[in-house]
Amino acid sequence: MRQLFQRARQSAYRRRLACSAFGLLALGACAQPLELVSLKEGALHADIDYLDSAISNNVGDTIEVHAIGKDAWPNVTFNAIGKPWNLKGYATVKADFTNLGSAPLQVGIRLDSAKAAETETPQHAQGFELLDPAETRTISVRLVSDGWVFTNAVELVGMRRAPGAELVDVANIGRIQVFAGHVKQPCLFAVSNLRAEGSVGQRSAEGFLPFIDTYGQTKHREWEGKIRAHADFAVLRTAEEQDLAQHPGRSDLGTYRGWTGGEKREATGWFRVEKVDGQWWLVDPEGYLFWSHGATCIDPNFGYTGIQGREDYFEGLPADDKPLGQFYSQSSWAPHGFYADKVPFKIFQFYKANLFRKYGENWKADFSDSVHKRIKSWDMNTIANWADREVYRGQRTPYVANFFIRGNRQLEGSHGYWGKFHDVFDPSFRASIQRTLKQRKREAKDPWCIGFFVDNELSWGYDGMSLAIDTLASPADQPAKIEFIGDLQAKYGDIATLNLAWGTRHASWEALLASREPPEAVRAGEDLRVFYRKTCNTYFGTIRDELESAAPNHLYLGCRFAWVNDAVAVAASEYCDVVSYNKYNHSVRGLRLPHQIDKPLMIGEYHFGATDRGHFHPGLREGADQLERAEKFKAYFTSALDNPQMVGVHWFQWVDEHAAGRADEENYNVGLVDICDTPYPEMVSAMREVGATMYESRTGKGN
Repeated sequence: MRQLFQRARQSAYRRRLACSAFGLLALGACAQPLELVSLKEGALHADIDYLDSAISNNVGDTIEVHAIGKDAWPNVTFNAIGKPWNLKGYATVKADFTNLGSAPLQVGIRLDSAKAAETETPQHAQGFELLDPAETRTISVRLVSDGWVFTNAVELVGMRRAPGAELVDVANIGRIQVFAGHVKQPCLFAVSNLRAEGSVGQRSAEGFLPFIDTYGQTKHREWEGKIRAHADFAVLRTAEEQDLAQHPGRSDLGTYRGWTGGEKREATGWFRVEKVDGQWWLVDPEGYLFWSHGATCIDPNFGYTGIQGREDYFEGLPADDKPLGQFYSQSSWAPHGFYADKVPFKIFQFYKANLFRKYGENWKADFSDSVHKRIKSWDMNTIANWADREVYRGQRTPYVANFFIRGNRQLEGSHGYWGKFHDVFDPSFRASIQRTLKQRKREAKDPWCIGFFVDNELSWGYDGMSLAIDTLASPADQPAKIEFIGDLQAKYGDIATLNLAWGTRHASWEALLASREPPEAVRAGEDLRVFYRKTCNTYFGTIRDELESAAPNHLYLGCRFAWVNDAVAVAASEYCDVVSYNKYNHSVRGLRLPHQIDKPLMIGEYHFGATDRGHFHPGLREGADQLERAEKFKAYFTSALDNPQMVGVHWFQWVDEHAAGRADEENYNVGLVDICDTPYPEMVSAMREVGATMYESRTGKGN
């Protein structure tokens, strides 16, 4: 294992495909980059459409795009001339972007099929990034899930990206778009060198199944550190134990992992937040400055995959009556994808099975012990969201607690990626919070608990009106709708006055209550925004009140925003001790709350992945290989340290998602350890590097 960790400082591993009947049949010479669109001055592409944008300058082979700021997604679209672009044989489409403004800007590329109605292949693909002011970055769009495709059609289901799959109809690209996203004001960015790159091989489907081996790894690839026999677990375990002993972690930390080398503050016996020398910090129970660096999903229940209906994907699944048969289970969660209409369905918990192979009958206790030792040695300090309670209750590492609000009435007219929104005006909303907090009494009394996340990635919308519109689309007995119409009655008095303002023809207030048709947003917009804010304030205020009652010494860490707008961010800042975001960007240096609100921020999720160790999907942000993945992690971590409002970042997640997909088809290489519990040495080296100096870097003291 010592050599395994030393390799993190060497060049990246080269992936080797197993020499077998299912190896590459044909791999052409590396394709030369192909210019897709002429951006040359005086020879600009002839067929261009503009949405809320214009090309304000064209110098050399670069265009400068002026986004006017009236549309949230301004773009310049290059249309194919004569016939669609045929990109078969190419691996990626890339362009070089520069943010020419003083604020962070999201920019990207989108490819659309010319035959959208005629093919079952996905009809578009896109890639986008958040660029800091004056930053230049190459943005890529993958065309295939890996460096090869099947020679004949193969249906592989249950994965966000399956092996050998084209991610868009590559032979029929009709439009190539460059865009800015979530634009609220005029902005300017430059684009150059729009091209296709890389080469794609072909592989026969014959003999490909099964493609997952008995340990849950991709079968038809080889890489350093792959488990090939049961005995390998003991070898790697011994090597890692030696490595952990040689790297004990920082020695200048207190009982709760706070920094004893910094300015000591008041010791209250609990975690809290404080602004010190212009920067927000967590302060640990002993009064030491603490900056939270952790990983989510430290729980053996992650790392599973569905096997029902896909049994031929897997090699050597155990019999039910064998020792490993205990790791079969049923899943009742599948919000999207292949298993969405098959609940409950059979899964196999590969990560648990491999922990059993590695540690034996005492695997649960040994897993928990290894977590704490790894966190300390890797210079991390937090057990982040969705952890096994038996792990964090050992009081060896600070942790965050969490819960979802469930069992309460939903807002029937709402919709979202993870489900409907809460009806925060129904009494069941508060009752659900109270009921759940009764189950968290131990955490509420534990000084090792930093605070509580509540919910995750709710669909707040971007326009500051969506939940109000959803309320009006709900049935007449919806408490939120009754509340909203009561507010409208108090404002307008009679229905005729509302009709005049909204341009509607409701016969009575009862008719409006019965109606599920949304009003015109332009005319009803002010009322919609007011009730939207009331919904946000009721949501956060109710949770805050119940947390103050049940866990008065703990921090309210917010709801982990993914989709967010200014109105809800302002509401969160009024009620939360820390406002949390799940931010899958390359940098959070410029992340701020609206209107210069000065409150602490925390990143609940971020990650980078690669596909060089047996995965088909890198995750939401990609590195070329494990070494670049680690470099991107360091850059993100450093950007967070540079942000004066940031008090911590939490990596998603501890163990890889299974290569064959979890219940909702995500199959990302995002773990600090793989499905066999082997750490990624590049990531360990990177975490030790930034963790060893993070306090000095943030304060400008020492190293």
